[in-house]
Amino acid sequence: MMSEPIGVWSGVLMLLSFPLNLYVICTKLEEAEDYLKFSSFIVVFKHRFGTDPSGGKLKRFFAIALVLLMPRLFQWRCLVIVEDVKRIPMPLKLWIVVPYLLTMSSFVGMGLSWFLTE
Repeated sequence: MMSEPIGVWSGVLMLLSFPLNLYVICTKLEEAEDYLKFSSFIVVFKHRFGTDPSGGKLKRFFAIALVLLMPRLFQWRCLVIVEDVKRIPMPLKLWIVVPYLLTMSSFVGMGLSWFLTE
């Protein structure tokens, strides 16, 4: 009974996060990649997925969001320089992380509502 509203709200959240993701990809992605141009993880991701028609920019956007959320983990694997991550201004970090978290929370909500259905 409680799973239907969770699924509906997650769907609405996902529909609202798509235009936000598109805006961030078109306006902020290159700027964020310029701050991380010496990090091997981002450089390889950019080279590998580039402008792939199957969502290459979205994959690059999610990779940068993961680096911003867990820089120490990526530094431990020698993939990112934490000083580069610290140089990114806070408004740009928020523009990258918030849409990512909205999208992932909507995926989790949809999965949870599917799991709780009878």
